[in-house]
Amino acid sequence: MAITQFVVNGLLVGALFAAVAVGFALIWGVVDIINLAHGEMVMLGGYTSYWTLTAVTGNAEGSLGLFLATIPVAIVLLFGVGYALQRTLVQRVIGTDIFLTLLVTFGISIAIQQLGIQAWTANPRSIQVAFADPSLLVAGLVVPKMKLVAFVGAIVLTALLYVFLQRTRTGRAIRAVSQNPEAAALVGIDVEHTRAVTFGISSAIAGGVGAFIATILNVQPQMGLIYTLKSFVIVVFGGVGSIPGAMVGGLLLGSVEELTAGLVSSQWTLAVSFTLLIVLLVVKPNGLFGEVTEP
Repeated sequence: MAITQFVVNGLLVGALFAAVAVGFALIWGVVDIINLAHGEMVMLGGYTSYWTLTAVTGNAEGSLGLFLATIPVAIVLLFGVGYALQRTLVQRVIGTDIFLTLLVTFGISIAIQQLGIQAWTANPRSIQVAFADPSLLVAGLVVPKMKLVAFVGAIVLTALLYVFLQRTRTGRAIRAVSQNPEAAALVGIDVEHTRAVTFGISSAIAGGVGAFIATILNVQPQMGLIYTLKSFVIVVFGGVGSIPGAMVGGLLLGSVEELTAGLVSSQWTLAVSFTLLIVLLVVKPNGLFGEVTEP
């Protein structure tokens, strides 16, 4: 029963990892860079929700409805941040050496971290959502209500992104730029604007997930790195460019980490995760759902 409980906890948290990784994969596939500042969007989303709720209630406590009302605020604000970063900084290094793009996004990451420390200090903060009973008991398993809400929220955000990419004109433009930016430009698609929108959407998804994370974990300015690393592992694990792969990869990573923390020690979670990634790359280099590139 203990192992089953660990797996359930891992699936609940893994959906959050997966939703963050989906945004990371979107930038990688469309803008063709590895965004080392992606985790900072999660952090900013958590703080946006925290300070919005604080402005309404006087502290970071409130009902589930009040908390959910802060999610659109985080999404809209982080979309603007992502769009602006792409237009002002990232756009200048697209198509250049990969190390330059890594350097620029790493610099953005450090700058946001330091600004966050100056603005909010390094003290951890969290959002408290009021429940009469904080947990559910299902078939002998304890399911924290807020983790369940966060799980559903992450699934909804990911599903909305998938529908957006498949059913809207902007989504089709994003997919076109991802497949062939030159051909997309020839048919009238504004490639730079589309890339900026993609960066904004990715940041918005990360911001929305960050708000949910603030209810189950602490947020602090230097938390972003771990989510960038997890996103990288998940995207490679599931297959670059695959949203279903990112979802499965996130759920698997969450389960593996919870099992490792519960059965061994939390200090081993990253080591086990990266070892699993290396093994997978040896056995299946394109990831679980990645497409095999023809020579």
